Amino acid sequence: MNLKPAQTGYVELPLGALDATRIEAVWRYDAMARGSQLVLPDGRMDLVVHCALHPDGSVATVWPVIAGPADQPALVNTRLATVIFGVRFHMGWGGACLGTSPGALRNRTAVGSEAAHILGPLALQPLVQARTAQGVEQALRCAARGLASRAAVAPAQGRALAAIERMVRQGHALEEGGGRWAGPSSRTLRRDMAAVAGLPLRTLAGILRFQRAMGLLQAADTSLGEVAAMAGYADQAHMTREFRRFGGFTPAMPTPAPVVQRTPCQR
Repeated sequence: MNLKPAQTGYVELPLGALDATRIEAVWRYDAMARGSQLVLPDGRMDLVVHCALHPDGSVATVWPVIAGPADQPALVNTRLATVIFGVRFHMGWGGACLGTSPGALRNRTAVGSEAAHILGPLALQPLVQARTAQGVEQALRCAARGLASRAAVAPAQGRALAAIERMVRQGHALEEGGGRWAGPSSRTLRRDMAAVAGLPLRTLAGILRFQRAMGLLQAADTSLGEVAAMAGYADQAHMTREFRRFGGFTPAMPTPAPVVQRTPCQR
């Protein structure tokens, strides 16, 4: 099945002046209908702003949400006259930029006072005071710029980011302590990944492989066997099991959902 991104109402916007080493994408989602939208796990953290609009297009209500790293699919309720903007941080950067533990937000979101506490008044006030969708987007970009600039890189983060980038470039999971892995010990790496990304390294590798396969399904009419091989699965049965785990569906009948096209962060 060849899924088109336009079917989901999701579009990625230019980064502009934002730090591309820490921020992966700025995105917008326009609800196509009232109901729910499937969100697939991508292992990243997002700063999301929901905007309810008046009939004239001005902003009625704004509420920020911080989405933690996920390793399972989720359904998000949608309604008409709503636009959602988001900033997606590079894998391993969300916690550092937001000043919070990724593991504490695993498979959940921070809303209300919790989100406000994480963001702080300097980032929060311009968001909730914006009166147009364009104003919300600009306030979000300003908030993201400030959050990214304050992020500090601890030794654990440096090790984890190196492991993530190497995994992305090689297209498979690193063999901790094995022939292809010349980094820190397995125990150190597991501890680093839990602190920096909030998910185990092997889980992140599975998510990247799943997103890669979903992208291949969207991009061209390719046989499932070819997709499995190109994405790095052992075979088609392996791919089917992973699709059920991360998407809740099979490769033969995927549900329309935004797909992250992950590339190594710029240096």
